[in-house]
Amino acid sequence: MEVKEQIMALMGNPEREFEFKQKTDLPGVKDDLVRIRYVPQGESGFFQSTFYDEETEIVGSRVFDELEDVILFVEKNKI
Repeated sequence: MEVKEQIMALMGNPEREFEFKQKTDLPGVKDDLVRIRYVPQGESGFFQSTFYDEETEIVGSRVFDELEDVILFVEKNKI
């Protein structure tokens, strides 16, 4: 399944998450684990990405309002 299809599927099932690894610049950390979920809000919603280190501690997060933005982020950063 292509990235766009997987991200769009989140919109239909907000309890699911899309997960991938990305390179990180943090010292001593190999790669970040990124989990993206869709948060419905009224007639629309947003995508929240949460970044974890190798011990699954949260090291950051980011919000995307547009489907195209989250798809571009995943395609650019997924390893």
